[in-house]
Amino acid sequence: MRLFFALWPNDDLRAALHNLAREAQIECGGRVMRAETLHLTLIFLGEVSPAALPALREIQRNTPLPPCSLTLDLLGYWPTNRIVWSGARSVPEELRATRARLLQQLRAHGHRLSGAGFHPHVTLLRHARRAPTELVRRTFIWPCSDYVLVHSITTPRGPIYRLLPDTLPIAPVTN
Repeated sequence: MRLFFALWPNDDLRAALHNLAREAQIECGGRVMRAETLHLTLIFLGEVSPAALPALREIQRNTPLPPCSLTLDLLGYWPTNRIVWSGARSVPEELRATRARLLQQLRAHGHRLSGAGFHPHVTLLRHARRAPTELVRRTFIWPCSDYVLVHSITTPRGPIYRLLPDTLPIAPVTN
């Protein structure tokens, strides 16, 4: 299973970010990310055996995220990947510390993870032709109090992200 821990936006923030993506697409081109896929990755785990899910859940339960607010106040472009993203100039200490504790616990359980650079962002566009200008910039406040474990399922139409429930087993996905 391809897994990651992520912040998952509420419906209002998701809609606002999706609107921003559509505005940016007019200027930058590219493919707008589907609203239901918008998220902010805390830690990408990669391919993980389903047998590891109980341990991952225990790590998640033992590493709560204290309530904090993340301000998305950047709109950027990575030309190498041709991605337009919304990100944060600064990261709340609560979020940074929770991520560090997660990494420490995951490594203690044998996960080989890079902790290099944490640049919180939400991917808005893929295959963009250019960087956005000031015309489409917005600031969003993201109230954070928890994070989720997500199963990324590759399909011909793009990824499907399934938030994994606390109860197991996980039912198979059908397209």
